[in-house]
Amino acid sequence: MSGLVRAIRREFRLIRRRPALISLTVVLPLALCVLLAFVFRSGVATNLPVAVVDLDRSSLSRQVVRMLDATPDVEVSARADSLPEARSLILSGRARGALLLPAGFERDALRGARPEAVIFYDNQHMSAGSVVARGARNAVTAASGGLSVSLREAQGAGSLQATAAAQPMLLQTHALFNPALDYVDFLLAALMPAVIQLMAAAATTYAVSLDFGPGRHARVLPRLAGGLLPAMLGKLLPYTFLFMLILGISDIGLYGWLGVPLRGSLLLMGVGAALFIIACQLIGALCFLLTRDFARAISFVGVILAPALGYMGIGFPREAMPPLAQAWSALIPGTWYIQLRIDQSLRATPMDLSVWPVLYLLAIAVALGLIVLLRLDRMRSALAPATARTARRTA
Repeated sequence: MSGLVRAIRREFRLIRRRPALISLTVVLPLALCVLLAFVFRSGVATNLPVAVVDLDRSSLSRQVVRMLDATPDVEVSARADSLPEARSLILSGRARGALLLPAGFERDALRGARPEAVIFYDNQHMSAGSVVARGARNAVTAASGGLSVSLREAQGAGSLQATAAAQPMLLQTHALFNPALDYVDFLLAALMPAVIQLMAAAATTYAVSLDFGPGRHARVLPRLAGGLLPAMLGKLLPYTFLFMLILGISDIGLYGWLGVPLRGSLLLMGVGAALFIIACQLIGALCFLLTRDFARAISFVGVILAPALGYMGIGFPREAMPPLAQAWSALIPGTWYIQLRIDQSLRATPMDLSVWPVLYLLAIAVALGLIVLLRLDRMRSALAPATARTARRTA
């Protein structure tokens, strides 16, 4: 224990002396979390610009445009005289979509001929495109429903009968857990752990390279007075504490300032956070111990964790991924930690279900820890002859 304590104290001194370590462990994670929080602080995308091509110029088409502009999702930013003009607005970025109201729109509606309004939107940017399509659909549906009810009332039907005839079949939809489609709950809550995951692994890779690189063991072991295992533990634990602190600060901003609901167990989230950080650190340590070269090790860390957000099931469901991608996703610590966070923050998942992500994190950490121990044992075996020769020369 005394050797472990000395190693921990030495590591904190090393962090203070190394600007790169301070940047990887404190400055960059905090700066990225703050930047992400300010980017997504509004939560819901609103007032996306839309162009309108009104070829009818009737009272009904003007009503549709007013309803479109009143929709919180979009705002009418431009009026085009033709589709080519609207297309140029979309290509230039001045509009996210265009609504076409053809000539004869009101005439066909009054005749019961079901006129057609057309919405064009850029679905390459899927989030913006879906918001524009939803806003235009809501505006046209509301105008169509109001016109249908008015026509039936003009024919002598009562208000209730006219409403029932306009919409003979009702569909109730209930969005669970994130009804406002808030990007803070959906995306930011996953981006922050993904950033910390990559930073924790990269910082550990760099820290381990400083003392476990080729030719450096002779300086590390006498100073720490406990062998490779306590040296490795003393190397990792300070960064575990620092990244737990960073994760806690980001969660205070997420659940406090940004108001994400927290309905589950803080204890379970704390245990999951600790296992998550440890697993990320072990990935970084293992990459270096296997390669014994910092450049290659940090490249492996980037390959494993940089695209991890795409495998976590946030933007694309894991169930729809190929088997290989699902297996890769299951091996990434962030996959299970984000599931735990969603369970405990938004869904209030019962304990018997919430414990499974924690168990998966524990299994990943234990498996990585065993591989690191095996690698350290091989290093110890390789160092034994050199240590014996040094001892004989000293004697």
